[in-house]
Amino acid sequence: MWLLTLIAGGFTLYYGAVLGGIYKDPLMSRFRQYGEERRPYPVCRFLEVACVFCFLLGLMVRIVTSQSVVFQDSLAPLSLWVLAGMLLASSLFIRRRPVLRESLPRWYYELVKVATRQERRFLGFAWLRIPRKMRWRLNGDQAAFKVWADMVRITVIYGARDPDDPWALWN
Repeated sequence: MWLLTLIAGGFTLYYGAVLGGIYKDPLMSRFRQYGEERRPYPVCRFLEVACVFCFLLGLMVRIVTSQSVVFQDSLAPLSLWVLAGMLLASSLFIRRRPVLRESLPRWYYELVKVATRQERRFLGFAWLRIPRKMRWRLNGDQAAFKVWADMVRITVIYGARDPDDPWALWN
């Protein structure tokens, strides 16, 4: 039971990082896929995983408090289960509304609105080409990521040309 709670907590942190824009790799990898683009909805996934985590945490608190004489009538498990129900209901509510579904992460949906499919594909492949430390930097700094994405898009639109290439005259 502890292991399941720990795994659910890890997934909650993972989807929270994706949702907050701190970890961009899963969404950038979607840009590289061939075929029709399928939009992810990390808000719904985060709420569902948080629901499971709250439910399991409520079970764990119930097991721990049932063995104690002092905390036997604690309302903590009940409040965690009510929170889990609220998270599940809000996930179902958000799934039906496209405006809410596409509200987070903000950087992703802004990029989908302003960039073409080809530009997004180039962004996805350019994300693989940059060093890991720079990816960490761009994960944490939203303004720097936006500047980087605009630079890649400009390169796609106007084409990259090396001015010091001696063979450029012959092409």
